[in-house]
Amino acid sequence: MKKPGSGWRDAVMSFLFPAVCPLCGETAEAEGICGGCRKRYASETFLRCPVCGLDAGKCVCSGGFAEDLPFAVNGRRFLALTWYVPEKRGGGGERVTDAMILKLKGSGAFADFFAGELSRELGRLFASAGEDPGSWVVSWCPRSPEKFMKTGFDQGEELARRLAKRLGCGAKSLFVRAAGSAEQKSLGPEERRKNAAEGLILRKSAVVPGMKVILTDDILTTGATIRSAAELLYGAGAEAVFPALIARTLYADDTKSS
Repeated sequence: MKKPGSGWRDAVMSFLFPAVCPLCGETAEAEGICGGCRKRYASETFLRCPVCGLDAGKCVCSGGFAEDLPFAVNGRRFLALTWYVPEKRGGGGERVTDAMILKLKGSGAFADFFAGELSRELGRLFASAGEDPGSWVVSWCPRSPEKFMKTGFDQGEELARRLAKRLGCGAKSLFVRAAGSAEQKSLGPEERRKNAAEGLILRKSAVVPGMKVILTDDILTTGATIRSAAELLYGAGAEAVFPALIARTLYADDTKSS
């Protein structure tokens, strides 16, 4: 809680030392990003899969993880805001979206921005299906203990708690990561599935029968972690699991926009 009279000091400090966008150094607007970078991010959400021509939230190419999920909202089994294009697949280090996600993973920057984007899209989708966001719980798949000790934060938790606040529901830590489990990004598809299945542990008595869980993640590649988490939740009595993702990795080298 702010002390009485602190408002004017905050205003003066903001005027003298305005927040800057971590991407370009220009003066930041709401949620820590400048207007120019926000526009570039928005334009990049129009990127389409070069195989099916659909956006990240509807493309099912290499999306086998979604077919295994029994719950759908208006026919949608997951929500994804955009694509992540690794540099070796054509990202080239120039895409604002990719830079923002890497900043989130590295320092927690843009957690507010992405929570706002997810809450807006989830709000629209849930409203169209008559779903009350307040009846859901937001959770996340935690970082490995080793990675958490190195960085001092978990971007998944930062994102989930901000999202829950915006949706007006609760956030709950439902999983722990086994010590020694590898970072998914360093593994191949088969290794990812095995690592996810063995490394993710559901907290004892964490799931209440009938619980509905919004499961957040920053970048989804094979979907192994989300799939394993969903299986654990359903096995413990959850009624519904709905993944809400910032981005999906675009595998194809030849990308196109529309």
